[in-house]
Amino acid sequence: MSYRYSKLGLVLALIVIAACAVFVVRVQTMEREEPTAEVRPNRMLELMARYAVGTKAFLQSAGQSTAELNDAMQRDVGTLSRTDEDALRLLMLKNWMVNQQPAEAELAALAQKNEGLKADVEMLGRLSSIQNLAADEDWKLFFKRHGWMAQLARVQTLDAKDPLRQAVVQQGMGTAMVLIFGMMLGMLAAVGGLVLMIWGIRRWRGGKLQLTLGRRSRAHGGVLIEGFAIYLLLFLLIPWLMRQLPVSWPRWAAYVPALAALILGMLWPLLRGMQKPLWRETLGLHRGQGLFKEMGAGLLGWLAALPLLVLGMIAASWITKLTGQFPTHPIVEVFAGNGWAKLGAVVLAVVWAPVSEELMFRGLLFPGLSAWLRWLLGMLLAAFVFAVIHPQGWAGVPAIMALAATFSFLRMWRHSLIAPMTAHALNNGIMCAMMLLLW
Repeated sequence: MSYRYSKLGLVLALIVIAACAVFVVRVQTMEREEPTAEVRPNRMLELMARYAVGTKAFLQSAGQSTAELNDAMQRDVGTLSRTDEDALRLLMLKNWMVNQQPAEAELAALAQKNEGLKADVEMLGRLSSIQNLAADEDWKLFFKRHGWMAQLARVQTLDAKDPLRQAVVQQGMGTAMVLIFGMMLGMLAAVGGLVLMIWGIRRWRGGKLQLTLGRRSRAHGGVLIEGFAIYLLLFLLIPWLMRQLPVSWPRWAAYVPALAALILGMLWPLLRGMQKPLWRETLGLHRGQGLFKEMGAGLLGWLAALPLLVLGMIAASWITKLTGQFPTHPIVEVFAGNGWAKLGAVVLAVVWAPVSEELMFRGLLFPGLSAWLRWLLGMLLAAFVFAVIHPQGWAGVPAIMALAATFSFLRMWRHSLIAPMTAHALNNGIMCAMMLLLW
């Protein structure tokens, strides 16, 4: 089947996709580099500081705490420092780890370098002698600017048995326990995933496991890419335009264009004349071999792909060392907020993102590119676009590409979108569970 102006549509779609990717990268870069007037806690630094405090408490209880270990943990937290405010927070952590009062010379140097920190430096001086500032407006502002790190500085001079100090230490120990057990479970799961991966490769080489993607004509592929380009353009452009207007929009307003973009992108092949049975098969909008069997395949596929995710995380650590940029996500800030915000974040991450992103990326973009290119190149290009438009930055690209490749393999194995949606929801759900436990 041929479509009117299919070649022109394909060219325009590819230009739109490339322009959207460049737009996202530029906006994210500007947001990272642009100084903000309001000082807010650095949640990733705060999280790792809580881990350091908790680990020190565990080591002390076991009689294993040493200055070398404390210094090593401080250096690890220091890799997350980006601003003068972070430098001040690192001093708060250092004071706790070495059990000393703030060094006046270091504090004075920070205050001289950044006048905006003078009030914070003065507050640290007051915290070394005043124990109860709960009703103090200056303390409230200090806490708003530095979060849990402010609490750490506040309780340092209190007795070890003081309830406030014990609460802060217990928070740190809780964070350390979650991260340690999370890493242990992650390593066990990765080992199991490696076994599954080897087993799957052997079955694939033996012809018992098929990885195929229904071959579509280039005309069909071009229409799929057109649909994805329309989705991406509307998804990014309309919210950006809304932010430029001098209007105070309700929070839910941002999701209206996202839903409209999803529906239009998904229906675009039909509007262009694609037959409905072919549309459903091409996008993977069917139950495959049954809902529960497809969901089970998604679980197995996610486990088998964990070694790829580990490799992606190792590559991310190299990028972090080279660029000094640590992968972050705005959702971390949300989980540090109130209960309703956390609930909304869970729904978006575990329900909306797996459904919408799998429909667009593994339903439209991956098959569309594969109709014009080899499936491997189509998978890599689709995975790269998927990774770039996420807000983690360049350091997060390798790990996100590994996840995207996993979802593409599941699409090729099962043909239905149920398996990749399940794996996507499972991955995001585990991350959300970790965030809920940590905060």
